Amino acid sequence: MNFMLASIKKAKDLYKAPSGKEDVRKEIKDEVIGMALRENFSDRVRLANAYMDEVVTAVKRLNIRGVDVRAVVSTKLLVGTASGFLKVITEVGMHWDPVLDLPYVPGSSIKGILRSNALELCKEKKSEECVKYVLKLFGSGETFAEAEEVFGFKGFTTEAHVGKVVVTNAYPTELSEGKLFAGDIVNPHYYRDNKVVENEYEVEPRPVTSLVIRKGVRFRFVIGVKELEDAKKLSKLLFNHDLKKPSELVLLLLTYSFSKGIGAKSSRGYGYMDVEVVNLW
Repeated sequence: MNFMLASIKKAKDLYKAPSGKEDVRKEIKDEVIGMALRENFSDRVRLANAYMDEVVTAVKRLNIRGVDVRAVVSTKLLVGTASGFLKVITEVGMHWDPVLDLPYVPGSSIKGILRSNALELCKEKKSEECVKYVLKLFGSGETFAEAEEVFGFKGFTTEAHVGKVVVTNAYPTELSEGKLFAGDIVNPHYYRDNKVVENEYEVEPRPVTSLVIRKGVRFRFVIGVKELEDAKKLSKLLFNHDLKKPSELVLLLLTYSFSKGIGAKSSRGYGYMDVEVVNLW
């Protein structure tokens, strides 16, 4: 049965017919978290892998250079904490694909991370040319407000355009010891009645349980690059590397970006991933 629909049904049933427990919401949360930890997602990750095979074929037929990426979660992963049906049930959301019935990392998020880290590297090199090539490849609005404030470039101009890098959603395609999820807990100490406490004597720990994607789960996604010359120039500026394929640039950026963590709470050790297998064309 579809896990998302089963979870919503369980929540509705428990809400309509409370068991007499004081905190019905906690009962619903515990039930759904338990369901997720027991659920067998094997068929769904196989379907996701077959879907990604079709995506690779489609990208190649469009004559777009690209890279087929498989990356493994090396800590634990949490993406889309304010999104998806789990937000209503567990208070901590997760991006969820209702068709594949799986969590996912949006391609737009991965592309944004690549763009942000490329700009960070440009800042270290203090190169205006570098920034312009990043915006060419990854897209830009009508203005780039950070040009003067962050980078110190006066009179910097750009124009709105769609980038030349395309990133698909990343889906889990291999489980970790047969499991997709692990339980997680945060323990806020310094809030009471939704207000910050004034001193340590008012501290009232209130554990919040939720789900995270388990360490060892493998994700798969595709990155396409439509422009070779701009990618070559940016690769030379950022990494002093002469490209043979434009997809080499995004692979270099991806490895750098994943080493810094993606998704929520990366500063606390969540979201670190290792790029394991790639197929460039």
